[in-house]
Amino acid sequence: MMKITGFRLIILILPLALFTMAFAEGDFSREFKIIRLPQGKSMTIDLKSNPATGYSWRLAAISDKGVLEFLKKEFFPAEEKLLGAGGVEKWSFKTLKSGKATVVFEYAREWEKDAPPAKKEEFSIFVK
Repeated sequence: MMKITGFRLIILILPLALFTMAFAEGDFSREFKIIRLPQGKSMTIDLKSNPATGYSWRLAAISDKGVLEFLKKEFFPAEEKLLGAGGVEKWSFKTLKSGKATVVFEYAREWEKDAPPAKKEEFSIFVK
């Protein structure tokens, strides 16, 4: 019976791991954004934005509008008074009942209807 040392085992497994990573689908750098709140509370999600570029955030989806209600969106420019400086979009929501809702935002130009968004942000909201 042949004994496999740790080094030989790594040499056998490494090509398989590299092959799997090269062809795996999905974005492994994606952050999980999870928010937990009690029922009846308001919350704000802040997203960096620069309307001078023509881009802004749009609310693409709320998975369960019975759990989470959209209230308003406001833009706050950066404190620097530089031409073309960005700012922050503040999206306000209210929790309605216990459950889970997923909120999806897309950063896009409103007039580019067929173009994919430049960025996408997704938040999982858990309401107790």
